[in-house]
Amino acid sequence: MAEKELSALKAQAYDLLLPHIPTGVALLDAELRYLSINQTLADFNGHSIDEHLGQTVWQMLPQLAPDIAPVIQQVLQTGIARLDFAVSAPTPAVPEQNSDWLCSYFPVARPDGSIGAVAVLAQNQTLVRQLERSQQQSQQRLRKVLDSLVAFVGILTPDGTLIDANKPPLQAAGIKLEDVVQQKVWDTFWFEHSETERQRMKDAVKAANEGKTSRFDITAKMKDQIMVLDFMLVPMYEDDGKLSYLIPSSIDISARTQSEAELRESELRFRRVFDSAADGLICVDQHGCITMLNPRALEMFGYQAEELIGQPIEILVPKELTERHHQHRHHYLQKPSSRRMSERTELYAKRKDNSLFPVEIGLTHLNMTGDARVLATVTDITAQKAAQQKLQFIVDEKSQLLNERTTLLNEVHHRVKNNLQIISSLLNLQARGAMPELKQALTESQLRVRTMALTHQLLYEKRDFSSIALGSYLQQLCQLVRQSLSQHCQIMFDFSAVDQQLVLELEQAIPCGLFVNEVLTNAIKHAFPGRQTGLIRLELSLLEDGHIHLAIVDDGVGLGDKAELGKGSSLGFQLIPTFIAQLRGELQLQRSPGTGFRVRFLPVTEKL
Repeated sequence: MAEKELSALKAQAYDLLLPHIPTGVALLDAELRYLSINQTLADFNGHSIDEHLGQTVWQMLPQLAPDIAPVIQQVLQTGIARLDFAVSAPTPAVPEQNSDWLCSYFPVARPDGSIGAVAVLAQNQTLVRQLERSQQQSQQRLRKVLDSLVAFVGILTPDGTLIDANKPPLQAAGIKLEDVVQQKVWDTFWFEHSETERQRMKDAVKAANEGKTSRFDITAKMKDQIMVLDFMLVPMYEDDGKLSYLIPSSIDISARTQSEAELRESELRFRRVFDSAADGLICVDQHGCITMLNPRALEMFGYQAEELIGQPIEILVPKELTERHHQHRHHYLQKPSSRRMSERTELYAKRKDNSLFPVEIGLTHLNMTGDARVLATVTDITAQKAAQQKLQFIVDEKSQLLNERTTLLNEVHHRVKNNLQIISSLLNLQARGAMPELKQALTESQLRVRTMALTHQLLYEKRDFSSIALGSYLQQLCQLVRQSLSQHCQIMFDFSAVDQQLVLELEQAIPCGLFVNEVLTNAIKHAFPGRQTGLIRLELSLLEDGHIHLAIVDDGVGLGDKAELGKGSSLGFQLIPTFIAQLRGELQLQRSPGTGFRVRFLPVTEKL
């Protein structure tokens, strides 16, 4: 090939390559005028290619020319290239700051061997450094993002070698990156606790090399615990489809795993309790469809579970009540609460064979994951109803017997009262013509009979044959004794300290009345000699220890020292200790001023 033709080909190749070279390229003549320039350097200089051609370095780069022009002139004069010449100055492209350049100048000889031009290679180091800084900052930001993630993230080579990891998994394990870097991932600290987990990691790396993404739960060893991780391993490819790295990532799901285990355990306990309940339990959703039943409910209604799940609850309701039950269910869900159904009416449920049986139903509102549910507790009360009917029959029978007994007792007390009144009348007739001493004895005996008659009269009037109101009884007894004995002295009674609410059993009422009769008789006859008036005070109260306190106190002359209960010629004084013994009480005797009899005894009901 001729030299001229070769030069033409070289020039053509130069023109073809010039626009695509990333380095700035230009050709300057001996006058430092631009003969050619590529787009890269034109952009660096801040002018178009056409604006450069024919213009000098001084015209295009007035601030940079003082530094580079002498060097270029030296190359033209000496014919020696100047390589890697550093220049720093503003350019039209970036006038507000210095640009760092690295330039090389090559002499270009004419055919006669003289230097006629200079070839320029220029690299803008400012842009390179900016690019490097940008890449470094980008890497730093990426590292900060990765280190601030809660997730564990790493980088593996295709053979499973760990080359990087973010901070969270290192901090959780209490190790440094250099402790695990360049190790196979299955040999690292996190998985050395379990051969099973190491094998799973090997399998995941193998699958990633086959282009598969793996995801599974795995346990990892940390500083103070074994952590459960949701692990994923993803293959990463270059643009040409070549596998470059494997990216492992995981998140700690220990708390979630524990919560799920606790939830499963809770559900298992609930199911055990639910299934073992003695009553039928039926869970119904907000649409009225059955979602769950326990074995007792299935046994009660005669169904299999699959026959009822998803069916409306009305399948278990008598046919004539279906529409009403649907309305009640709708109203209940408007204002749900825990309560019993229809406490005032009897409820019946329907078995699979359409037979009905009595039930009691309790409703409990449940809020499960935002879904309104109702738990119905169904109790078969067939046996209770039968027992209730039997009990009612017994009660009716006993009530009839009680009425008959009441009538009989009423008649008995009425006749006893009448018979005692007859005896009293006979004693009264006998006393009319008797000697004074005999007449007094007959009168006292008559009082004792009338005291017992008064007890039966109060029982008859009250229609309660077991007890009497003690306060009212004693007040009437006082009036009776006063009418019979106080002929010469006006006797006054003070009942202000009498508890009108106290009642006494018949067993103790009669001896109590006879005791009071004897004390009153003695007081009226002997306590007020030569006086026109006298006062007798009655006290009746219930003490804190459950005993009854009864006191009869007069304002008379008092009781002499010689008078003793149970002795002497007075029948009344002889009878008083007997009545106290029948009351099972204790007597305190006040001899002056006035005479007082204070009795403390325990009611029969308290003793029992």
